[in-house]
Amino acid sequence: MTDLLDLAPLSPMHETVHRPLYTETTTSQALYLPIAPPTLGTAGAIIGRELYSGKAFIYCPFSAFGDGLPGGNMIVMGDTGRGKSALTKTYTARQIRLGRQVVVLDTKEQKEREEGEWAALGRSLTGKAPVKFAPGGGRGASCINPMDPAIAGKRQVELVRTIVELGLGKALDEFAGSALRIAIRRAHQRAGDLGRTPVLADVAAALRSPEESDATAKQRTRDELLGDGLEASYVLDRLCGSEQDATGDLTGMLDGPTSLGVDLDADMIVFDLTKVPSGGVAMTILVAVISVFLEEVWHRPLCECGTEPGQHDRIVVDANSGAWELGPNRASGCRRYTQRKRILVCEEAWHILGTPQLASLLEKFLKFARGYGLSCIFIVHHLSDIDDSPETQAALKMADTIVIYSQKKAEAEATVTRLGLPAWTAEHIMRLRRGIALWKVGEVIYPGVQHLLVEAEQHLCFSSGSMTDLTSTSPDTE
Repeated sequence: MTDLLDLAPLSPMHETVHRPLYTETTTSQALYLPIAPPTLGTAGAIIGRELYSGKAFIYCPFSAFGDGLPGGNMIVMGDTGRGKSALTKTYTARQIRLGRQVVVLDTKEQKEREEGEWAALGRSLTGKAPVKFAPGGGRGASCINPMDPAIAGKRQVELVRTIVELGLGKALDEFAGSALRIAIRRAHQRAGDLGRTPVLADVAAALRSPEESDATAKQRTRDELLGDGLEASYVLDRLCGSEQDATGDLTGMLDGPTSLGVDLDADMIVFDLTKVPSGGVAMTILVAVISVFLEEVWHRPLCECGTEPGQHDRIVVDANSGAWELGPNRASGCRRYTQRKRILVCEEAWHILGTPQLASLLEKFLKFARGYGLSCIFIVHHLSDIDDSPETQAALKMADTIVIYSQKKAEAEATVTRLGLPAWTAEHIMRLRRGIALWKVGEVIYPGVQHLLVEAEQHLCFSSGSMTDLTSTSPDTE
């Protein structure tokens, strides 16, 4: 098997020797069976070509779902400069042309541009600037309000509790949790009386000034209810600042009204998190809030033509049972209702998968991905960047498509062991050239898939400008 894989396209050390092959037509066809797996069909985005068969390699988790692919989640890994970001950018751009929506959590900064590396692609596709977060706010910075009415009541309580627990570093007990729920309700009431939307500072204020009636309803004294929520109020002050101290880990990002520039219906939404310290509590909380916001939006069904289900005609498919399906929308010209599919990209995903709390939140998110029509893509360098916690392992197991670019010996062997790949793939991964990857789609392995870009895509996918003298030359696609 290994000998069959030592082919020229994967290694510059070997050149193809052209010799006449004296054989009957069908004698040597068996040679291609182990290394030329079946294609994934013709529906989806073109990735490039499969080197062993020479055929175009077309991939779409939504088209392949149910046909050997149990889910749509993907993990892309490999050494720096091998083609991970270039693949993900062109793949998502091509999916947008098929009617998909793409959301990017961009944590990878391009120093020369002072913004995330997905910003240019987002502007070119939608004409919109990225949703940029920066500690302290500032020019061009965005803010998301966890107390926004767009988040349903129960989920809002869960979200604010998650923020407090992440800031505190431990779970709240029953007394503190009850005090927090009461404070959230009072914050909405008091802010509503003033004609505005509440923010987290209002929750902190409500925790420090409980109502006598609320304490009585819980069979507590007012002082006891105050003591129950006092620690949570201090955590919110530290995170969002207070009148006495305006500094806080989340100041300028989660402490005010939601920015009007946040368009959650755009074809591509880029959340620029490059200015947020990685590994800190701010990054963890910010990703948690963004996830809940997206989930609330994705709960609303939408057709690929951009219209709601109620705008489509109902077509009875079985007169006896009365079963029906959604058909055309005469106003938009859409022939049939098709749920809009979405793709979530986590750049430098070790920020998320490496944090057990976020990995746990993500695991819950992925369990409902099929219901949302959602495919998640995680980009990492090596699996060693990610801890081995149960939460992280559970999230990794939900990746049904694995793309591996070239890695060094130790990392390749560790990757093969951790993902349960065949032993021969370790050496094979070490010999892959730039732009060529091993793909595992469901249970099928494609040893050599070459990613191809057109000239217009190369400049949008260029992510290694800091290491080159001339960015106008052929870019080193990372």
